[in-house]
Amino acid sequence: MAKSRTVPDEFSSIVYVSHQQAVANTLEFTQIQTGYGSLQKTAWIINRIEWYIPGAELAKIVANADEIQLALTTSNLVSSLSLADSALMDLFQIQISAQTAVGFEYYEMPKIRDFSGLPGGGKMVLPYPLFMAVNSASLATAISASARIYFTEREMDQDEWLELVQQTRLLS
Repeated sequence: MAKSRTVPDEFSSIVYVSHQQAVANTLEFTQIQTGYGSLQKTAWIINRIEWYIPGAELAKIVANADEIQLALTTSNLVSSLSLADSALMDLFQIQISAQTAVGFEYYEMPKIRDFSGLPGGGKMVLPYPLFMAVNSASLATAISASARIYFTEREMDQDEWLELVQQTRLLS
């Protein structure tokens, strides 16, 4: 079968994903619709992720135990968001760092994760399956969040593809 693309991407493509938790303080996943199959030998080089948490959701963090975690992962079978898990491609966590009696703090949104300085121009991932994970702890109500992911495509040969599959533990 001929490859559909022989010239590598010159500019980033963008995919958008959003998730509304059904229940507060649970780990939930939304599969990112990429249009790729599990055996397609194409990788994404993720250059940048913009994590968006609306101000109303950030306002739910009121105590030291409150936190919100957002992650990009290649599996929806993980039971917790830990950087030790090879399925986790990125993890963004927000919680109270200092509390004062008076005053307030501005939150800058989006929270930008720039991977373009890494070798190869970013993080290489398989585009299928790919999930946005949302987790919260000690919050009164469920939260919503979204992400904009910038990537370029890269065609892979069989050996490269198998190595990437094994790296993210899709095959045991």
